[in-house]
Amino acid sequence: MGTRPLEGIRIADFGWIYSVPHATAWLGALGADVIRIETSGAPDLVRFLTGTDGSIGANRSGIFHAINSSRRSIALNLAMPEAQKIAAKIIRQSDFVTENFTVGNMAKYNLAYDDLVKIKPDIIMLSGTPLGQDGPLAGSVGFGPTAQAFAGLCHITGYPDSFPCGIGGTWPDFAVGTAMVFFLLAALHYRDRTGQGQYLDLSMAEMVTTMMPEAMMDFLMNGRDEAAIGNRDESMAPHGVFPAAGDDQWIAIAIAADDEFAKLCEALGAPSMASDPKFTRLFGRLANVEELEREIAARTRVHPRDELVAKLRARGLAAGPVYSTPELMKDPVFARSSMLVKLKHSEVGERVVPGLPVDFGAIDLEYRGAPMIGEHTDEVLTELLGYSAAEIARLKDAKVLI
Repeated sequence: MGTRPLEGIRIADFGWIYSVPHATAWLGALGADVIRIETSGAPDLVRFLTGTDGSIGANRSGIFHAINSSRRSIALNLAMPEAQKIAAKIIRQSDFVTENFTVGNMAKYNLAYDDLVKIKPDIIMLSGTPLGQDGPLAGSVGFGPTAQAFAGLCHITGYPDSFPCGIGGTWPDFAVGTAMVFFLLAALHYRDRTGQGQYLDLSMAEMVTTMMPEAMMDFLMNGRDEAAIGNRDESMAPHGVFPAAGDDQWIAIAIAADDEFAKLCEALGAPSMASDPKFTRLFGRLANVEELEREIAARTRVHPRDELVAKLRARGLAAGPVYSTPELMKDPVFARSSMLVKLKHSEVGERVVPGLPVDFGAIDLEYRGAPMIGEHTDEVLTELLGYSAAEIARLKDAKVLI
């Protein structure tokens, strides 16, 4: 395997919660030296979230381990000017600064972008916020669910007779974090070509809005306000999940064309349904979608899910099992992928966490267990910044390093 693509790149990472840590974990796996700057005085709340082994502690959270791999941790009390100077020294030797504090917090620590360019003119800084750095709502506190609500996504998610719904899990944090990787690498490429750094102001809500172009364009071009339609689609039918044999077994099916519908009917043992005038053509299936779904469900529920999936896939149709998490882990293809990696942690021992969803042919990814708070404080101050043991001891006594 060759040199990792981001070896020699350093990130001063002030990120917390989900999106920024997710982004910098991936960059760390690609070889970047990620230095997480945090404090035990106000630790990342994710360090205490669920997903643990039942013993809550600042270093035990499973979800924290999952999205904070491949980095070092230094504990700084940024409220103290001397800690801010240490942070500035790290930034001087960094390529990226990443943060997702509430607007104004970095300025409070004298670490706003205008301050950073005086330290390192070509620095690339990314700030992620719920609603951006400018405007009347810029100071809003928020999380992924509130960001997706503001973005309009909840309005089109759910069923016609339900209230607005969010998407499961902690979406969109991880989608935003993935996009952050893209934007940071684009800025790095630009800097390599021009020598110029820049500031990246990323609004989570705007990021979510870019993921719903159908609703955007329907309004911009037609003035229509799209509403929630459950699992249905405006240009495919049937489109959704249907019951299979057994207890709570489901199959997802999406039929885009008339010839695909004929293949589906044949596979379900109902070839005559394909010639029914109500269902032969797409516009008929859309117009009679409730009856169509009842007919399809009556036929899918007699088939074992995985057998039906295989049968439909053999005919070139889009079909897949609706997996639970345990079922996903047992899937032989998923189990053979490189998604799951075993990492060692200084306090909890070995844990399995999700890694990057890609197999590089020429890159050996660098996975390291998530750090404990301040685990690498002495190491970073000594090796990177040149502090002596006596100076570090003084800084600890003065509560600069906590």
